[in-house]
Amino acid sequence: MAKIGIIGAGTWGTALAVLLNNNGHEVTIWSIIPEEVEMLRTKRQHEKKLPGVILAPNIDVTGDLEDAMTDKDILVLAVPSPFTRSTAHSMRAFCKEGQKIVDVAKGVEEKTLMTLSQIIEEEIPQADVAVLSGPSHAEEVGKCIPTTCVVGAHSRETAEYLQNIFMSKVFRVYTTPDMLGMELGGALKNVIALAAGMSDGLGYGDNTKAALITRGIKEISSLALAMGGLPQTLSGLAGTGDLIVTCSSRHSRNRKAGMLIGQGLRPKDAMDQVHMVVEGVYSAKAALALGKKYQVSLPIIEQVNEVLFH
Repeated sequence: MAKIGIIGAGTWGTALAVLLNNNGHEVTIWSIIPEEVEMLRTKRQHEKKLPGVILAPNIDVTGDLEDAMTDKDILVLAVPSPFTRSTAHSMRAFCKEGQKIVDVAKGVEEKTLMTLSQIIEEEIPQADVAVLSGPSHAEEVGKCIPTTCVVGAHSRETAEYLQNIFMSKVFRVYTTPDMLGMELGGALKNVIALAAGMSDGLGYGDNTKAALITRGIKEISSLALAMGGLPQTLSGLAGTGDLIVTCSSRHSRNRKAGMLIGQGLRPKDAMDQVHMVVEGVYSAKAALALGKKYQVSLPIIEQVNEVLFH
């Protein structure tokens, strides 16, 4: 049994709390939002965002960051990508040497063009940082629907340790050393999913979406390979698999936001209507900047930027 602190009590953090508790681990979940802490303590679920995914009585919910981090074998960083740096900065004071931190958000920082694991390593240099990614909507993981993911880490020892922590009969985990490829696949697929949603909103069909997904993975792979990612990562769960589910699922917030934009809403109004952070909007400019830096043509990502910001 491991002691695990989940930093971020949104839908993904909540679903992972259920998974890890079912695996027999001791789980504490933290939120910076007092109302969210109270709701999860009393209702034991996100009534609007994740109905039916119930937190067991033995899962502790806290608003105290130090309490959530103290004496934990693993910390799961599950805040939305725009808040990764600020949260990691706050965590540093309570983080022990060699602390294992698993980032489960997806994005690239616009100002620095850093991946989320790179941000965490900059803010918490004493940590052993890993990444969990793949086609894994919280709505399904929280209800024990079969899912497969990938964990990436700097060492095989850490990757296999985390693989055993997360693995269950309904949650299969593979390992890779290619954290960069994983993170680029996870961040850029959100931008392509916005395009797929726009296509749906415009009333186009399956042919159009298949073209966007296929050419989208080409764009993501071309950039990731230029930056040093591995081709098998981009053709696997953290690349193609994650792109397919995000472009096609009714659970996808990026697809939903894109669909609303395709139907005529302004991007800000679409994001407000989704009621969750639409991470593709925050990664779109960074993705385009990376394409220019590494001289990779990204026509779909370029046009998503045009729609969102121009």
